[in-house]
Amino acid sequence: MQADLLQQLRDIHLPAEPLWWPPAPGWWLLAALGIAALIYLARQIGAAIRRRRPIREARKLYQKLYGDYLSGIIDDRIYLHESNELLKRLFIHGLHDDQARKANDDDWLRMLDKRSGTSQFSEGPGRQLGNQRFRFKPEADPQALHPLLSRFLKEVRP
Repeated sequence: MQADLLQQLRDIHLPAEPLWWPPAPGWWLLAALGIAALIYLARQIGAAIRRRRPIREARKLYQKLYGDYLSGIIDDRIYLHESNELLKRLFIHGLHDDQARKANDDDWLRMLDKRSGTSQFSEGPGRQLGNQRFRFKPEADPQALHPLLSRFLKEVRP
């Protein structure tokens, strides 16, 4: 009698495998967080590129300026004035430092020193960018000033 009862039972059937679609709510949340993180990262990278654009442009303009000086298109005096103008424009429009607008002579050189982390502008070859460049015959040495300006433009950060 016992055997008949066991014979009447049906075989064990496993439930169907869960489908991959639609995903569980946790996966939806993870996907939304991943997309939000990618959008945030893309915006941060875009903002960093926009902040550095004026510095890249200043480097290009300075290389052209120095090339013009080397080829004899401009003289020492014009090189000093245009280098100073380029740095002023970079400070005001690229680095958004309005203090540079009214800075001149020693104040300007101290600002350059502070930004560069050296004293080469107020005590070294950068002194040429002070008011002495307005003299009838300024003491210009672009060969000494070039490495300082190149290094400054390479290392300056927004």
